[in-house]
Amino acid sequence: MAFTFNGIGTTYYGKRDKGPDGSYITTEWFVFVYLPILPLRSLHVLQNGNDTNYIFYSSQGFYARAVQLNKKQILNIYLGTYGTIGAIYFLVYVFS
Repeated sequence: MAFTFNGIGTTYYGKRDKGPDGSYITTEWFVFVYLPILPLRSLHVLQNGNDTNYIFYSSQGFYARAVQLNKKQILNIYLGTYGTIGAIYFLVYVFS
């Protein structure tokens, strides 16, 4: 289970290979300042349908099983995150 405290810990990024039943593959990452540093594992996730929604709290149950690291998803997360940061840095550098 992912846990992040003050931007350091683990979290899930990405939804890939979505199935007709609503399942998808996500990857658990070690993060620092919420930036993905190292992929830890990929999971095939399916919501089990047990939702409880209250005014101040909501939860959802999921079935998850470990699968091989999804290399395409990892590449997309790295390129999307650090490509965006690089583009912002470049724009700030050019226009300052």
